[in-house]
Amino acid sequence: MVIEELEKLLTLQKIDNEIFEKEIEVNLFPEKEKNLNREIEIFEKKIKEIKDDFKKLQLDRKEKELEIKSYEETLKNLNKKLDEVKSNKEYEALLIEITNVKKKISEIEEDVLILMEKEEEIIKKEKDLQQELNQKKEIVSKTIEEEKKKIETLKKEIENKKEERELIVKEIDSKIYNLYEKIRNTKKDKVAVVKIEDGICSGCYMTLPTYIIEKVKKKKEVVQCENCSRILY
Repeated sequence: MVIEELEKLLTLQKIDNEIFEKEIEVNLFPEKEKNLNREIEIFEKKIKEIKDDFKKLQLDRKEKELEIKSYEETLKNLNKKLDEVKSNKEYEALLIEITNVKKKISEIEEDVLILMEKEEEIIKKEKDLQQELNQKKEIVSKTIEEEKKKIETLKKEIENKKEERELIVKEIDSKIYNLYEKIRNTKKDKVAVVKIEDGICSGCYMTLPTYIIEKVKKKKEVVQCENCSRILY
């Protein structure tokens, strides 16, 4: 009887829908895991950038400190020259030069202090980010572990459903089953059997001709929607 075959198809479709939904979730896991790990990578990239900035600041500071040493050496030599000058003009010129060098040293020392403050800020920022990263790693690791367990459970459920599917397929007429599979494999939602609701195919939402509806009501043959080819009941 067609009605019995349709009932079996509906049972099969319910199983197939469950398998389909579970497989989608299983297939989405790699991308989900990738996105979770990407969050970690973003933090690690930020920390690397901060470390690079810190190294650059250290180099800038060392250059400034070398500059100070160079000016200090110049200052030392200028002070020695003071004892050797023989005119007021030369003496005053040296004093002006000494003042300018001291001013330059003072300016560079201020730059060094600013760089040191920036270094301290970066050290704190890196420490805070590292703590945040450690927390994020813990959360991500836990989430991935939970997701993996969930996926393993889903895989077992899929296998069980496939075994259940095999049993019901054996009970369905091979021609009807082949038709069902052919339709199901052409649909994105994998739905091959649909209900008529208020004269409308619930698969494609097209209004059905009266003779098609009457054929379905008689339950003497498998009837398909003329628009989407799904089996109607």
